[in-house]
Amino acid sequence: MTTAPISNSKVSIDIENVPLLNNEQKRVPKKVTWSGIVATVPQKKGERKTVLREVSGVAYPREVLAMMGGSGAGKTTLMNILAHLPTKGVEFQGNVFVNGAEVDQREMRQISAYVQQHDMFCGTLTVREQLVYSAMMRMPSEVPRATKIETVANLITEMNLTDCQDTLIGIPGRLKGISIGEKKRLAFACELLTDPDVIFCDEPTSGLDAFMASQVVQALLNQAAKGKAIITVLHQPSSIVFKMFHKVCFMANGKTAYHGPVDQLCPFLNSLGPELRVPENYNPADFVIAKLSMLPETQEKDRKRIEERQSDPCRDSEVGRKTFSAANKFGSSSRSQKLEEKVKLGYASTFLMQFWILLLRSFKTTIRDPMLLKVRFIQIVITAFVIGLVNFRTQISGPTIQNLEGVMYNCARDMTFLFYFPSVNVITSELPVFLRETKARIYSVHAYYLAKNLAEIPQYTALPMIYATLVYWMTGFESDAFKFLIFVLVCIQLTWIAVSLAYVGACIFFDEGLVVTYMPMFVLPMLVFGGFYINAKSIPSYFQAISNLSWFKHGFEALEVNQWGDYENINCGGSGSKLLYCPAKTGDEVLDRRSIDTTVWLNIGIMAFSFVAYRAIGLVALLIRVRFTK
Repeated sequence: MTTAPISNSKVSIDIENVPLLNNEQKRVPKKVTWSGIVATVPQKKGERKTVLREVSGVAYPREVLAMMGGSGAGKTTLMNILAHLPTKGVEFQGNVFVNGAEVDQREMRQISAYVQQHDMFCGTLTVREQLVYSAMMRMPSEVPRATKIETVANLITEMNLTDCQDTLIGIPGRLKGISIGEKKRLAFACELLTDPDVIFCDEPTSGLDAFMASQVVQALLNQAAKGKAIITVLHQPSSIVFKMFHKVCFMANGKTAYHGPVDQLCPFLNSLGPELRVPENYNPADFVIAKLSMLPETQEKDRKRIEERQSDPCRDSEVGRKTFSAANKFGSSSRSQKLEEKVKLGYASTFLMQFWILLLRSFKTTIRDPMLLKVRFIQIVITAFVIGLVNFRTQISGPTIQNLEGVMYNCARDMTFLFYFPSVNVITSELPVFLRETKARIYSVHAYYLAKNLAEIPQYTALPMIYATLVYWMTGFESDAFKFLIFVLVCIQLTWIAVSLAYVGACIFFDEGLVVTYMPMFVLPMLVFGGFYINAKSIPSYFQAISNLSWFKHGFEALEVNQWGDYENINCGGSGSKLLYCPAKTGDEVLDRRSIDTTVWLNIGIMAFSFVAYRAIGLVALLIRVRFTK
């Protein structure tokens, strides 16, 4: 793998005189400043905890600012405030300026990108496919397709993804894919498609070794060189990575301990006393974070020690005076806000473009995931083959009526349980990616839901067709082409309903464990009152509603009417004292015995309505979930 050279050079920026690159004639460099930021988060019993205390700072274009500190220092909260990222429960006072003007959430989103700590992608796509699909939906619809493809090609080269551009991203534990470092660079590439002026990065080197971390930071430096302002949160970088940054902001206990150039950190510490002198060959980041950390057993003592090294020493230093002067240049009038979703932005692409791209993505996800096809295909074939063998070429007679009815009810039951539970896992595993992308306003919930539904129809049509074909002809149902087609149609409808129920459960609970725990309380009563275990006439009136809702009932009745509706003579066999058990002598008697007085098409129509209704419920649940999930 070829790597870009690592540069340790620093650039001193004067925001008013930043030269533009040749291909950036329209770019106005953005300087982000913040002053007097005080933030609180909710605690138990309605109390609130202060996590940021009068924090001020500045991030220049063409520079990478790294925010560091121990856990709970407030660095991530600060970056979320700067990015106007919705975070449940966070309230803050203070000001955030871009080039001297206050910005709201909408304006910040238009000029910035936020790279999350955890990378989430559809693992069955290749790197290039992920970027192309993202470009089609993220970049404005008026941008020509050729330009979007060219942008993707350039980003693949810039992010050093050329060698893996045709490799599947991968699914942990199921499908081998690209490395963690390549996923990090892919995440950057996706956010850079819109060419933002400001980039926020949450723990971009998390989980990477020193070499891969340096490659990720080099990618940030390359973007900063194009005139972008980059703000990133880091926990504890290596010494090599630390020296690559232009500026650093150390935080502890919600305050700023140092904010300035990396190469002036050690002189600043030396000025505070010999106990803060960084030892030779020691990582300055490790040293500072250790000095700013609080241990549970010495928390009060550590807090006093840390407060002595915060704010005032930094503010009084030459570096601090320059930083705080820039941060407070545009005024310090404070305003209180809640860090939550306030505006709804439009989408860059049209609904049709979103739908088409999501349809292609969902279809590729379906055909490339071995769990969706190989396992299900084998499961369907084996189940159908076993049922066919047990009831192979059954001759219709009085004693075998029950055998054939059992096969019919098995169809309703198998089509539910063979597809319902596996579908829950498939849907819930994709929901985190969906939630992140819809929150980022990449596409609408309606476009995703419709595309996902249509993309899965081929497999949920072909698999029940295979099952129905094997069962019908092996078992020995009536050799009639029309009745066979009805049998197949009913099995397909039952499958569609089962998958629809999986959507309902997944969209309501969003967690596979909860779906598997609670949804059987709805499914099992439907199975019991499906008309096979209990006669329809003997069902108490207060349970009739459940019976009428049961897709097991309507599927079973449709198959019963299809088989027995015009069957005139059932051979009971034997004579005299050897007369065998014969519950019915005609098809009509079989239906009367089951209290079935409906038609095939009525049951098919009811199941079609149930399919649409359950899909609609799933969509409503998904819309509600997106609205109230932060």
